[in-house]
Amino acid sequence: MNGRRNSACGQSLLETVLVLPLLLILLGGGYWSYRDLSLASSAESAAHAQMLRTGRRQAGIEPLLSGTIHPGNSVARFESHNDPLIGEVPLFRGLAGRTIASVNVSLEREPVGAFLDLPSHTLRREAEGPVDCWGKESTSGSTVRRTVQGILLTGALR
Repeated sequence: MNGRRNSACGQSLLETVLVLPLLLILLGGGYWSYRDLSLASSAESAAHAQMLRTGRRQAGIEPLLSGTIHPGNSVARFESHNDPLIGEVPLFRGLAGRTIASVNVSLEREPVGAFLDLPSHTLRREAEGPVDCWGKESTSGSTVRRTVQGILLTGALR
C-alpha cells in the first residue's frame, strides 16, 4: 500500500509542474488583455473630452487627461483641430463644422518579474463630431452674428 501512495504523490507533483506554467501564462495574458482594454477605454474618453474642449475653444487640459490614462510619465499624445464646413455656405464662410481629436498612447514593456516582461501597448483613439463652437469669442460666432445683424439691418432699411 505504501508504494501506491508514493506514486500518487509523485503524479500530483508532476501534474502541478505541468499545469502551473500554463496557468501563469493564462493569468499574465489575462492581465495584459485587461490592461489593453483599460488603456483603450481611457484613451477613448480622453479623446472625447479633448474634442469637446477644442470644439468649444476652451483651454486644453492635456496633462490632466494624460494622468487619467496612465499616472506615470507622459505616455499620451493629443492632437486636435477644427475642420470648416464641407460645403461652404456663401454668407457663412469659415464656420467650424466638425472637430477631430486623437490620442496616441504608447506604454513601454512592463517588467513583471526577474525574467518576464509584458509586451508594450501602442494604440490610437479618435473622436470626431460637430461641436457647438459658435460662442461670442470664436470666429464662427462673430461671423454668424455679423451676418445676421447685416440681414436685419438691410431688412429694417427697406
